[in-house]
Amino acid sequence: MVSLDEVRWRVARSYERLDLPSWPDPHPHGASPQEDEYSRVTEPDRYRIVHARARAWAGSLGEIADVAVETLSAPDLAADGYSDRFDRGLRLTSSRPGTLPLLLLERDLPWPEPAAPLAVLQVSVVRPQIALEAQPDCGCDACDSGSRDLLDAIDRAVGSVVDGPLVALRGRGWHAQWYPDGGSSGGRRRRPDHAHLMELCRRLADGQKVRLPRGTEVFVGRSWLT
Repeated sequence: MVSLDEVRWRVARSYERLDLPSWPDPHPHGASPQEDEYSRVTEPDRYRIVHARARAWAGSLGEIADVAVETLSAPDLAADGYSDRFDRGLRLTSSRPGTLPLLLLERDLPWPEPAAPLAVLQVSVVRPQIALEAQPDCGCDACDSGSRDLLDAIDRAVGSVVDGPLVALRGRGWHAQWYPDGGSSGGRRRRPDHAHLMELCRRLADGQKVRLPRGTEVFVGRSWLT
């Protein structure tokens, strides 16, 4: 069976052939942004790399025998009750037991100056509301950390789904996600303690029974590759 490292290599090779823009972090070594950078997007068109990276992942994963790739249009997404916030997307599924569907959702955010859309990618599982990552998270020059950082964030999110295990929890006004080398939580101020949520997720990944807050949705995804 193919390894995650091999899939990453295929993704990088496919992406490099596109010869897309790359740029360094304009704020190296933790330098503070200039005040005018917060209201400026110098080159929104270059952020199309996030869509290209997602498609490279879809193409590489689609070469695996038990992975199916479905193209989703905006009407498809709306008709399925997903969302009207996206212009298109890809839905990837593995036939391996216990795996979660991966959604790579694209949006072209109108941007008036200059007249070019700002590309945004959201990585979700099962349905769009269960979002793992969205890049760029802002798009303004002040928040720009370079093209490498954008691609790495996408690779980590997709890799966490594909390599597994991944646990996602959704409660009343809060959310959490966990994978073996990290995790995050957020939502309302009085949400469950982060460390406690991470421990619950870890135990769920191990197949243990745990007591969860009432109304919690649980999604446990296994590896697509092993």
